[in-house]
Amino acid sequence: MLRFNVTLLYVWVAFPIAYAILKRYLFTPLAAILDQREQDETTAARVHAESLEELQKTIAAAERELARARMEALKQREKLRGEGRSQWERKLAEAQTAARAAIERASREVDDQAKRTAQDLPSRARTLAGELASKILGRKLAA
Repeated sequence: MLRFNVTLLYVWVAFPIAYAILKRYLFTPLAAILDQREQDETTAARVHAESLEELQKTIAAAERELARARMEALKQREKLRGEGRSQWERKLAEAQTAARAAIERASREVDDQAKRTAQDLPSRARTLAGELASKILGRKLAA
């Protein structure tokens, strides 16, 4: 049969007291800490998601700005290239015009010199023939 033991009474009294003490000083604060940790984790996850979204928006804005800057630089480069090409063509045309003028001047000078030489040639040929005959004959010829 069942015998009544005083230790059982002590256990029945000590268990609710221990439970009340543990609940007040351990379970309730520990539950509050765990709830706060869960709330912090939720907040951190939300902040992280917002940060990623903000980062994506910032990257997209930076890429748009970079694309706009590239287009602007390309337009500027093409404009400068066109200006350079027109300046080069203008200088080339000036150089060609100057070269043609120099060639025409030289051609006129050569023509003038050829005409003078052609006019001088008969008298010069007579003079040279006389000098050559004088040297060959060894005496001076009468004109």
